[in-house]
Amino acid sequence: SLGIKRLMERAIWAQHLRKKLEPGKKRHPYQANHSLRKWFKTRCEMSGMKPINIEKLMNHSCGISDNYYRITEAELLQDYLKAVDLLTIKSDKLILQKQVLELRERSKEENHIITGKLQEKDTEVQLLQEKYEEDMKSIREEMNLQFSQIMSMIQQNPKLAQVKPEILTKKVEDVD
Repeated sequence: SLGIKRLMERAIWAQHLRKKLEPGKKRHPYQANHSLRKWFKTRCEMSGMKPINIEKLMNHSCGISDNYYRITEAELLQDYLKAVDLLTIKSDKLILQKQVLELRERSKEENHIITGKLQEKDTEVQLLQEKYEEDMKSIREEMNLQFSQIMSMIQQNPKLAQVKPEILTKKVEDVD
């Protein structure tokens, strides 16, 4: 642990995160390794992890609970995964990758919604076409029936009986 502490201190000095102490001061504002533990605990608490699980991960004593609280590794991992985003030091690349993944996911959802709505519209158009064709068939049948009735009435009239149906049909077609 002493070797790790020295590596950490060298890294802090190399990154210019720590400066020489001012005259009269004996301590730096934060300790090299212990500040990481504080940061870890703070981030875990911010993520909503159970406090007892945070203490377990930090290898702190939980008092009497050490004897009674038994958590499986899977349960501890599940709770820890809540904090992963807050514990990860994110580069711009990592942030952009995450945004791309979120946008892809949202795009898939939106495409699914759009596809569903298009399917509904296609079904609606199909139903309207079928209704249109049924209505047109009904209108044709009604017109043919009325035309037949008119023709029979014409043939029953002595003055119009001599008129050939082809002539009447021809004149009707000319009007169209």
